[in-house]
Amino acid sequence: MNSSTNIHSLSYAITLMLLAASIPLSKFTMSITEFMLLGLWLWSGFSFSVSYRFFKLGGIGTGTVHLLGYIISLAYNNLIDKFKEFFRNKPAMVFSFIYIVHVLGVLYTSDMNYALKDLRVKLPMILLPLVIATMEKISAKNLRYLLVIYSLAVFVNTGISTFVFLTNSYVDIRSISPFISPIRLGLNVSFAFFIMIYFIFHDSKFRLWQTTSFVVMALWFVTFLFLLESVTSIVIIIIVGVGYLFMRLYQTMYMWQKVTLFITAIVIPSLFFWHVRNIVVEVTTAPDIEFSELDKYTPYGNTYFHDTLDLQIEDGRYVGLYLCYEEMKEEWNTRSSINYHGKTEEGQLINTTLIRYLTSKDLRKDKDGVVALSDDDIRMIEKGLANYNYVNKPGLRTRILKIIKGYEVFKTTGNPSGSSVMQRIEYLRASFNIINENLIFGVGTGDLEVAFNNEFNEMNSVLEDRYRYHAHNQFLGVFIAFGVIGFIVFIVGLFYPAIALKGFQDYFFSSFFLIMMISMFSDDTLETQAGVTLFAFFYSLLLFGRKIGDNMPARLSS
Repeated sequence: MNSSTNIHSLSYAITLMLLAASIPLSKFTMSITEFMLLGLWLWSGFSFSVSYRFFKLGGIGTGTVHLLGYIISLAYNNLIDKFKEFFRNKPAMVFSFIYIVHVLGVLYTSDMNYALKDLRVKLPMILLPLVIATMEKISAKNLRYLLVIYSLAVFVNTGISTFVFLTNSYVDIRSISPFISPIRLGLNVSFAFFIMIYFIFHDSKFRLWQTTSFVVMALWFVTFLFLLESVTSIVIIIIVGVGYLFMRLYQTMYMWQKVTLFITAIVIPSLFFWHVRNIVVEVTTAPDIEFSELDKYTPYGNTYFHDTLDLQIEDGRYVGLYLCYEEMKEEWNTRSSINYHGKTEEGQLINTTLIRYLTSKDLRKDKDGVVALSDDDIRMIEKGLANYNYVNKPGLRTRILKIIKGYEVFKTTGNPSGSSVMQRIEYLRASFNIINENLIFGVGTGDLEVAFNNEFNEMNSVLEDRYRYHAHNQFLGVFIAFGVIGFIVFIVGLFYPAIALKGFQDYFFSSFFLIMMISMFSDDTLETQAGVTLFAFFYSLLLFGRKIGDNMPARLSS
């Protein structure tokens, strides 16, 4: 029996590690490992020696019958015993209320298909706390292995995404993440970064070469977030990082350390916002130009048109200077199968996209400018790419460029479709309107999409259908679905277990929890398999499923 117990314990620890590695790498293996955990949970205490005796005493036929009876009996008894144990675990039970609210919301929903899909996606919110809270606690040693494996899996994902970036053509940098959405990837990278920070500064069990590797990985994770243009995750890193520095400042007894930590905590966000401000000024300010000295004719004798009234700026350059429409049209039509007056694959006009693209490359909008474009440039314009830097120079600067240009388009047209920031404002307007009309109980589990579509129509929103999403805010999404009552249950489910079990005194849990809470203000974090599994797994493991051992003192007060 001891041998069987050891095998089961080892299998459980390995399955947890496989699930951790699957979160950033594979939705399929996420599901498989969750079912593996459920199997280990149902057949806890399974004995190979007992099973062997069935066949030894009764032969294959009788032994098979007895084995099936043993398996069914074991599963039944485990269900009874483990549910009793779960019901006695008040923090885990309260956390599970988040899923129960979703189940109750089905009772007054009209779109049952969407509701059932939502329950399936959010199944980890009940499955993982139930299993992890009633299984044996993972040791500090195995938790260390799990966090290392998880961080390596995140590192592998970032490596593959970088390979895609270096070898593939794309219009949106966010499409380089092949396994999970770039937003979810950013959250995984953020958490892996703070795992590395703990291993570097707080865990003495690693060798020098391992610690050095963690330093390299931490630096790479931050670099990758800038490559991915993940503004949310960059802000998360700064906020959680500043919180960590102030926590260290509070703990240290040496004045020089306090001063150093305080200055660092102030300088890091200040430098970031100073850098952002400089980028904004750079991309929105064109150099001084003496318009009377501008060339009037192209090298081929055609007249340039200089729009000095509508001084639009693209990447720090005036869009309306050195325009020769006829030369652009003629040369474009010789190089592309899409007519100059046609539309890109994204639905924008080719001619305006071409003008912006040439401006971003600091080329004149004439025959020579179009000739200077590479075949890749032509293909990017055909796809709808309006700025050379969007693909060739991804990063924070390019992300800010997109935000500014989207805002300028909104100011000109009143259409928020081209700006993720303005889209979110439109989502907020719709969200508050829906909440006002469904304050107490919400619209139900399955009616979010219906409610938003109806509200967009009532608002006479010009937002394009392909951009008509939900709230992009998890808290508002819950409020809309379940009203004020469900929202209170959601907040209690999030915070009560952590408070009751002193989770906020733990480095890993508090870092992870803060990352996820910040993300919920800017995204529907729990509406996808990758997001809900990430949250439910680490919330349950770090709060209900681990031992705080001497080998890994993760308490903030330690």
